[in-house]
Amino acid sequence: MDATSAHVASILKVAWARSLGIGDRDIAATRTNIVLPHDSNSLTFLSVFGESVFLGPEWAVERAREVPEDELGTERGLLGIAKDRGAHRARAETLLFTPDYLPPPSMHPSEAPLISRDRDMVDRLVRASPPDDVEAADLLDQSQWFTLLAEDMEPVACAAYTEWQGFVANMTALTAPTARRRGYSKTVSLIATNVALDEGLVPQWRAHRTNANAWHLADALGYQKFGTLATVAIS
Repeated sequence: MDATSAHVASILKVAWARSLGIGDRDIAATRTNIVLPHDSNSLTFLSVFGESVFLGPEWAVERAREVPEDELGTERGLLGIAKDRGAHRARAETLLFTPDYLPPPSMHPSEAPLISRDRDMVDRLVRASPPDDVEAADLLDQSQWFTLLAEDMEPVACAAYTEWQGFVANMTALTAPTARRRGYSKTVSLIATNVALDEGLVPQWRAHRTNANAWHLADALGYQKFGTLATVAIS
């Protein structure tokens, strides 16, 4: 890992530690197990840059000690730990980032994409998209939008982000069903990523295990996998 990537890695580790309400050094190469109050309503496993932490009530921490990390980072692994505790809403995400600017596509100036920053265009794209895709992209909860417009001024794809923990830009994207497989998401995601870097933020993509489109898009852009987050709610 070069100096730039190492610096970005330290930023992401601090951001994640603070998001979990733990100390900046509580994510360790040898897994840290943190005991939460007995009435805690969730279990969390986080692995970033080869360092990890597990958070849960004492009974869950004891069970987790016997579970390999690659299994803890899955919905199945956490559900197994809490199967007799009313486990539900299990979720596993792949975490990706880029420390560097992404190279722009080569094109003639006359072919430069027309980008809107207006919320109205985001609303129009959302209304034209399937509910499941809208929920996965979560565009409306972002704060910065980059919507690609077609020649008829209709929105065809949008990439967006919101600042997280003061250091990170959580990236997401959505493409209209009629405009897929044309590289539109890649174009706007590249623009959004580079703007986030201009703002001094670290671009991060959180791809749910079942959201293959998000994973493939981030990978095609050059984002690098750096971790896994798994959570499960308990009664």
